[in-house]
Amino acid sequence: MSLKMLTHFQVFDSQRFFSGKKFLLLKLEPWQEGTDREHLRTIGTKVTGVIAVDETQYTKDLKGVNEGETVTFKVRKPLASFNSWQPLQTVFMAVAFDQVNIWGDYHNQLSVRVPELKEIEN
Repeated sequence: MSLKMLTHFQVFDSQRFFSGKKFLLLKLEPWQEGTDREHLRTIGTKVTGVIAVDETQYTKDLKGVNEGETVTFKVRKPLASFNSWQPLQTVFMAVAFDQVNIWGDYHNQLSVRVPELKEIEN
């Protein structure tokens, strides 16, 4: 027997995973959704960052294994909200989460929606 819909019962601890992580901005782009190119509408901004600091203790012997990996955050704010952010210069962190889902063939990808991102002063 092959069980179905098991992913609906996974719980991802967003606060624990993202605490101790600092991101370096890679790029900003419009977050668009729609059924096809003609019906796309912009609903926010996609912010892609690389994990510059990972202080998360994953197991007793394993810490910081995700440094250098990228995460894209979907934020329901216009691109203009990030005018002062500069690629490879702005450091930020995620502090609150609307929705975080694990996906991918190997369950090694995250889909992340946040209400906002916090810029960190260098």
